[in-house]
Amino acid sequence: MAGENPFTLELRDNSTRTISIRNDKLESIRELASLNLGDLQAAGVSIFPPPSAAEEEEEGYKRGLTRNDSIVSLSESNRRSFYEVQTNNLVGFVSYQGTPITICSRFAEQEGNDFFLHYLMLKTMRLSTIDLPMPVSDSESILNLLLLLFPSYLTRAVSQGVFKQYQRFHYNDYRPKGTIDVARHIKCNVPFRGKIAYNTREQSYDNPVTQLVRHTIEVIRNKPGYSSLLNLSPEVASAVRQIELATPGYVRKELVAVVNANHRPCSHPLLTEYLPLQQLCLKILRNEDEGLRFTTTDDEVYGVLFDISFLWEEYLATILEPLGIEHPRNRERQGVIYTAKDKLFANYPDFYRKTSDEPSADLVLDAKYKRYESYQPSKEDIFQLLRYMYALRAPQAMLLSPAHKDEQLRSHYELYGYGGTIDVKFLTIPQDEKDFDGFCERIAQAEANLLAEISQSNN
Repeated sequence: MAGENPFTLELRDNSTRTISIRNDKLESIRELASLNLGDLQAAGVSIFPPPSAAEEEEEGYKRGLTRNDSIVSLSESNRRSFYEVQTNNLVGFVSYQGTPITICSRFAEQEGNDFFLHYLMLKTMRLSTIDLPMPVSDSESILNLLLLLFPSYLTRAVSQGVFKQYQRFHYNDYRPKGTIDVARHIKCNVPFRGKIAYNTREQSYDNPVTQLVRHTIEVIRNKPGYSSLLNLSPEVASAVRQIELATPGYVRKELVAVVNANHRPCSHPLLTEYLPLQQLCLKILRNEDEGLRFTTTDDEVYGVLFDISFLWEEYLATILEPLGIEHPRNRERQGVIYTAKDKLFANYPDFYRKTSDEPSADLVLDAKYKRYESYQPSKEDIFQLLRYMYALRAPQAMLLSPAHKDEQLRSHYELYGYGGTIDVKFLTIPQDEKDFDGFCERIAQAEANLLAEISQSNN
């Protein structure tokens, strides 16, 4: 894909890059920087997880991305004709007006694969790292990550019910109940034998939206190494089966017609999760089918973006399970801990280990996708942990951060007042592996080291 367009802006998350930008691309990048995530989402860019509305913010709530956030910021550099491009927690691929931008994790090799992003996705989706093929790290490989999102999008949509939509049906029988089709009636029923040709509009489960989902299921089923996505859990398998039963009219060769029938966003007052599923399916099918593949001329903006801080938190939840550490669904406002009675002063800790049925814990942990290997934690992050410790009566708290290097700044704080300690713990991300299998082996060892360190600190 890079060969098709000689200009590709390659960035890393939470970084600033100073670069000379061609005049014909500068305006596109400036316009993209002016758009917020709500604008990009409305234009069809897939964002995982979907950004929240800014008004949803409340005291103590870890909001994550909002629709008012932007993908990059652009400013003039001190050097003439150079510009500074600043990124945040978003990684992925976006093409705007023919200008492609790739944002890898800051742990990706400059010229190599973004093993870390792919590993986070696989672990977050609870997939075995040896089950799926590892593509090269370019825009196509990032778009391939869309496949990993399909099970969660599908189950959320089907949990609301199977999508129903009005469809036009053509009948020719003895019990007319719609509009008589005169031309078809003359063609089919002369000489007259009692049958009437007529048309009706009826709600049906077999419609363009469910057909689109069915085509996506079949693409994944037939893609080498990815069929296991359709059997991740009983919920996923059940959702797949419901879509199959709802689409008896599925015909593989009608893919292009089905995609064209979905050019308008689907809408339903109750089945709201089908809109993001529809958009995801369109992107998967366009990426997988040569006849529907993305081009820089067909779409003004397209792509897929991931909140890597969210992936980091969900990934940590998978490796902390053996220690009996709970992970409340705080981004869904579940697992709230109140500081005062009458449900006042809400707190949403990332992880904690209960000591009883009461709101108490002996350990609180907070996921921070920040560069704390070289800098002390911010005052805000420490105060946030102090609130959690007080609300849960926890004597110990930790910040969990990823690190580039083995030698990190070890931050340890002995607290005044009620006492207790706060530590910063690191997971060292492998940097020099040439293949994904080697990366997985080394990061598994880093995970074991982190768990051992947490266990020892808590004794």
